[in-house]
This record gives sequence, structure tokens and C-alpha cells, in this order.
Amino acid sequence: MPASCPICEQPIPSTAAHCPVCGFPTGLAIEGLRSNDGGNGASSSAETPPLAEPPRGASAPSAPTPEEELNAAISRELRSKMDLVRELGREAPDLTSELCQAALSEADGRSSEALAILRSAQSRLESEADDLLHRRLAELTERRESLEKTGARMAISDQIREAREALDAGEREDAVHALVETDRRMTQFESDWRGLQGLLAQVEGLRNEASELAIPLGEIAGEVEAIRQKLREPNLTEETLDAVAQDAAQTLMLLHEAVPSALTEELERAEKVLDRYPEDHLPSAVAKRLHLEATRHLKKGRFTEAVRTVQDLRRELSELEVAAAASPGASGAATSAAPHETEEEMLDRLLKKARSLAARIRSLPADSDIAREAAMQIREATEFLRSRKLVEADQTLTRLMRILSIDLTRSS
Repeated sequence: MPASCPICEQPIPSTAAHCPVCGFPTGLAIEGLRSNDGGNGASSSAETPPLAEPPRGASAPSAPTPEEELNAAISRELRSKMDLVRELGREAPDLTSELCQAALSEADGRSSEALAILRSAQSRLESEADDLLHRRLAELTERRESLEKTGARMAISDQIREAREALDAGEREDAVHALVETDRRMTQFESDWRGLQGLLAQVEGLRNEASELAIPLGEIAGEVEAIRQKLREPNLTEETLDAVAQDAAQTLMLLHEAVPSALTEELERAEKVLDRYPEDHLPSAVAKRLHLEATRHLKKGRFTEAVRTVQDLRRELSELEVAAAASPGASGAATSAAPHETEEEMLDRLLKKARSLAARIRSLPADSDIAREAAMQIREATEFLRSRKLVEADQTLTRLMRILSIDLTRSS
């Protein structure tokens, strides 16, 4: 009960049924506070001064009549039910206006009119609350059916049935609690299900791409099928969904390890094939460009793009093999071994080649991807030369020449 009257702001004794000054009914005072303060009655009550004696000349508080006691009881019941139904959301019925009107009528001495207002509000609350409960129950049923259409059979039928039985029996409080808990569970399940579907889409995409490239996946394929089998269970719980999500994340991590490793090995084999062709060999230019693009995609973790580029690279290499078979002379020229040279001659040739390429690298834009990649390649070649690994240095410098020549072709 508030410490002061919401109408005249005079102190109200805790045992008084009415304000000793203006006669406002204390049993309905909270509704007056809502009307005056926009629903902040609690904070207003906290700021009121402590109880004081009524002003001189004020009449002694009279005992409430049975009708006033009934009005106060109905008001308390309505406020309690309103707080309960508000848990269902913003569409819950609001009787604040009727309660304030009843309080003002009783303050004017029209207790019968106040009772009629409260009875009408009570009837409206029951009718609108039942309608809202039925709508919420129908919405939950539709959401469950929508989940089932996507393949998720959530173990929530018992909770929906309990809510329906409580509603049919007129046990609104039990029905509200059941619906609120069911809605909370289903909302969380829907969110987890969407997240899992996105994770599985990544797994399936990588697995399909690996299958197209004939990349051996070993037990990973079986893991994907096991995950699908778990999701086909008739009664999925939140715990089951969480466990499946962990399995899917583990499978995706394994794919992220297997696919790049296989692509790296294939690109290394393709590089050895492309090294047989001179830098000015036009038929192999497209394959060399695709090899460079696939390598870049792989380094940046763009596995889907890397897989697609490797597929294109395979087709180009196959066409090069067909062309080489059709013209043995050209093939022999492309694959002829370099003239024999001593180690010192080879070292001198590679040093000149490295210095020439380093000069070309310095002319590149410093913040470009090609500049960073070329700098990394020249450092690697320099380390090979210092350790007298001439074959590896030659391969690295040849790769660097290819990168620079392809980038020059693009820019022109």
C-alpha cells in the first residue's frame, strides 16, 4: 500500500480504508499511482515522506463496507492476473484504465458503479486472456510443424499437450507457465537448428568439392552420415542438438585439414609439369595462371575457390597433354633437358636470375598482394642459394618468374 494518497498526496495510515482527506480508497491506490505517474507507482511511493498524523479537523477513517472490500479484492485479483498474462507478450490485455476508473468512482462514493466496472473488466480479462492463450498455443503448434518440415522433430509434444489440457480445464496460470516455458525452449531450439544447418552446409559443401576432386576423406564421409542419422531421430532434445553441433564442428575442422593438404600435393605435382614448359610457351600460360590463382586461394583459406580453380587447372593440363601427344616435336622441345652445367655455373646463373627478379620486385606497388608474395619467394630462393640447394632455388626462382610474368600480362 502506498504511504501517501495519489490524489491529494496526504499521508495515509496503514490501517485506513480511505484517504482521511479526500476519501480515495486505499485498496485501489496503486491504480491511481499508475494513472498519475505512467506506471511508476513504485518509485513514487519510495519518494514519499514517512507517515504523519492526519491534518487537524480531518474525520476519523471509517471501516470499509463489504462492497468496498469486494472491490479491493477484485482489484488485487485483476492486477495479479494482468501480471501473469503479461508474460505472454505485448498482446496481453491491459485493464489499467478500468481499474483507475473504478478507483475514482469509489473515491466519489459510487461503490456500486466501481463494482460494475471491475466485474466488466474481470469478464474482459478472462475472455481476452483465453483468446491470447489459444493463439499462443496455435502458434507453438505451427512452429513445431515448421520445424518438422525442415527435418527437426523436437521433443516438445508433451509440453504442448500439457498447455492445451491446462487451458481446456480453465487453469490459466498453469497454461501460461507451460506456454512461456515451451516458447522459450522452442525459440532456443530454432536458433540452434539454424546455426547447425549453416554448419552442415559448410561440411556438405567441402565434402562434395573434395569428392569432385577425388580427394580421399577416409572416416570423414562416415562422420557426416552419422550426423545425418542422429538428426533423423524422432525426438530431438536441446542436448542432442548441442552434441550434434559439436560433432559437425569437429568434422568441419577435419575437412579443413584434409582438403588443403590434398590440394597442396596436387598443386606441387602440377607445378612440376608446368616447369617443363618455357616461360614464353603460350599454350601453357592459362594453366600457369590457374596454378597461381589456386595457390593464392589456398593460402588465404578460400577452399571453395581453390577447389574450383584446381578443377579448371586439371582441364588445362589435360589439354596440354593432348596437344603434346599430337605434336611430339613441340613436346620434345618443351621437355628437353637443359645443357649440362657445373655447380659453379649454375650458381652464377641463379644469382644473376635472382638479382634480376629482385629488381623487378622493387618496381611493384609495396602494398599489393603480388609484391608480398614475390618478396616471400625471393627470400626463400635466397635461403636455398645460401645453403647451396641449387635445384630448390631454381624451382623457386622459376615459380617467381611465372608469378611476375602472369601479373604483367594481367596489368597490360
